[in-house]
Amino acid sequence: MAFECTIGAVANLDWQDQDAIQAMLQQCTSVLLDPSLWWWALGLTVACAAIGALIGMAKGRWLAGLLWGAALGPIGWLIVALSRSAFPECPECSHRNPPNVKACRHCGVNLKAAALRSERARLRATERKRGSW
Repeated sequence: MAFECTIGAVANLDWQDQDAIQAMLQQCTSVLLDPSLWWWALGLTVACAAIGALIGMAKGRWLAGLLWGAALGPIGWLIVALSRSAFPECPECSHRNPPNVKACRHCGVNLKAAALRSERARLRATERKRGSW
């Protein structure tokens, strides 16, 4: 007697017949331990991790993208895509720049010098530009 490991087969199983139950368990175990199923699961996990890493690279967080993509697949992709960027922000124009860049790629300001300036110095410079001094 051949058994299928489906929900319908389990629902129609005679729970008083111990041999039928044992045969069903063996069939379901052999389906779950089939190597091709595990290769598919591993392949999908690697693909989801790679896509997550690519999304994370755009945000400067490739490792987080890799881990979230491997753990949660498309949901992890959304988490990384909606997360905050790890790229530093220019204090003058608020444009995101790659790490270790000396000057902002948008406005050209020296990022290290601008980061060292205090908030008060930036406010004074803004007021001078407006002509209030």
